[in-house]
Amino acid sequence: MKKEEFAIEDLISILSECGLTEISYEENENLKIKIKKSPERKVVIQKEAVQQPKEIVKKEENTKNILSTGIGKYFYQSSVKIGDKIKVGQDLGYIYVMGLKTPLKATVAGEVLDITVKDGGVVDYGKVLLKVKTTAR
Repeated sequence: MKKEEFAIEDLISILSECGLTEISYEENENLKIKIKKSPERKVVIQKEAVQQPKEIVKKEENTKNILSTGIGKYFYQSSVKIGDKIKVGQDLGYIYVMGLKTPLKATVAGEVLDITVKDGGVVDYGKVLLKVKTTAR
């Protein structure tokens, strides 16, 4: 039962980190779990949302995004940091889920402008992980 309790704690943690509002789980008639979290709004998030489009418009021409190739936790601390020059195919860390590490490789060359997720942060497929100022070839 301890392993099941640990799995439930992991689900709650992921729920909190991802900002999800509800999760349901049914194993049989005796075991039914339903977890809800009310959405929270923060003024800081609204300010960031307003400021980001201005930056994107300015750098749109030569900025590319590197997206998540899976779902899990993204670890990059020993692989890449803001300001690093990267090459296509370079290792940018890994996405960890259920004991499996999937490497994340650079799809563009350039300079890392921003890392949008904290080290060990939860990511979904297609989420922007890094913003890269591309180099002219």
